[in-house]
Amino acid sequence: MTERRRLPGIDTPARVAATCATGAACEAAIVVRFGFTPALGAYLCLGALATVVSATDLFARRVPNCAIAAGLLVGGLLLALASGLDGTWWALVRAGIAGFALGGFYLALGMAFPSGMGMGDVKWATVVGLYLGWLGWPAVATGTLAAFALGALGVLVLRLTSRGPPLTVPMAPFMAAGALLAVVLAR
Repeated sequence: MTERRRLPGIDTPARVAATCATGAACEAAIVVRFGFTPALGAYLCLGALATVVSATDLFARRVPNCAIAAGLLVGGLLLALASGLDGTWWALVRAGIAGFALGGFYLALGMAFPSGMGMGDVKWATVVGLYLGWLGWPAVATGTLAAFALGALGVLVLRLTSRGPPLTVPMAPFMAAGALLAVVLAR
């Protein structure tokens, strides 16, 4: 495998194993949440992407564009299929609106605080908004608030345990955790 094709940061056997174990746990929670419904495939895609994006952002401070493209294209198609099978077309429209809205919110944050929010986080927020929006506005709110609460807790822990200069904190893992929490809790 060439260096360009590898996922940044997932480059040791321990990191590969940790990423796979985390992904398996996410996927199991999603299967329990959705059962065998038309939306299952889309949310399994989200679980896999959330795991990969979290690992690459934690270990390499990068959100791979290939994961963003898969989240938008494959996720959009799978959500459209689920909407067609369920007859829930408004959910698909709401998903698109939520994706743009959450992406725009993170873009505004990134422009206001460029050293604290990268464009990978902005793009990942668009994907997260798409999936949460399909479930409803309460899921978007829950996922967004959970991401910031978990992020604040993460910053606090890093600040208390670090003796060096201020650290940058990857936001994508917190967005992924907040989104998965919202997906599991949404009804």
